[in-house]
Amino acid sequence: MTTFRTLSAALLATALGFAALPGCGKPPATQPEKKDEPKVEAKVDPKIDPKKEPTPVEPKSTLGDVEKVADDTATAFFRDLGQGTATADSLSTNFVKAVGKPIEPLPDDIKNGYSRSNATRWLKRVGDGYTFGLLYRKQAGDAVYYRGTVNGRQLPPAGGSYSLRLLKEGNAWKVDALVVSSLENKGGIAATTADEAFQEFAVVAFVEAVCDKDAMTNMTDDARSPALARLLTDKLRKEWAAPGGQDTAQGYDYSPGNLRFAAVRHGGGTSAFTVSKGGDLTFSVALTKPTGTKTFVVKLVKGATPGEWLVTEVTEPKG
Repeated sequence: MTTFRTLSAALLATALGFAALPGCGKPPATQPEKKDEPKVEAKVDPKIDPKKEPTPVEPKSTLGDVEKVADDTATAFFRDLGQGTATADSLSTNFVKAVGKPIEPLPDDIKNGYSRSNATRWLKRVGDGYTFGLLYRKQAGDAVYYRGTVNGRQLPPAGGSYSLRLLKEGNAWKVDALVVSSLENKGGIAATTADEAFQEFAVVAFVEAVCDKDAMTNMTDDARSPALARLLTDKLRKEWAAPGGQDTAQGYDYSPGNLRFAAVRHGGGTSAFTVSKGGDLTFSVALTKPTGTKTFVVKLVKGATPGEWLVTEVTEPKG
């Protein structure tokens, strides 16, 4: 009986302890009823067709039509070039350095390494008295190239050709490369990408500068060397025409005279040419000469500015 009373007391104490715990012995608290929140309808621009796919934005490097500001710049430049009034202000930093030679014995010229007045004189020698016609043009990002015809002065009846590249520096378009030639371009590459187009530009401009058979009455010898030098790597310029002491004093990093000799050696007497794609960054050039056809291979390397490709190697097939 004692054991029974003891066990009953223990059970009663345990039951009372559970009853004292929070929530025990009470009905569960009633949760407040959740009300549906009003739906927010997405606002749709009535001008946008939701069923129509958005127009993709083309990357800046895509080859396409030329913007009006660049075209206006080129038009004004060709007008001034033919009238002999184009100035160094129309040139890019790299191009004014290339054609602003020899430097004058003036503090600014010596400091900068180029002469703006001589760059202006170079433009007058190259273009004064010509008229320029447009064949085609394309833009990719901050670079534009133009190709066309040249007539006037002492050119042959068939006229000549030109290659021009514009570069956007800051907010302005500047001439970054220019060659005027009497050569006939018989065929080129059907470029579909920006790289292909500007690579072909580099090769064609190089051939026009190297092979101009009427250089004495067109892009005269003293004007041809700077235009050609602009299209070559530093390495190739020095291989073809290492500078002498007098050249260095006048601001050149090559010999203008020896560069002219190298041009005649590779392309003298050429009247026409064709360009075809070889391997990677390699192009085959076929020159029409009085003695027949001569071929050589041109290899390019990417330059430092938009649209710039430079000639780094020129080889003639053996045999």
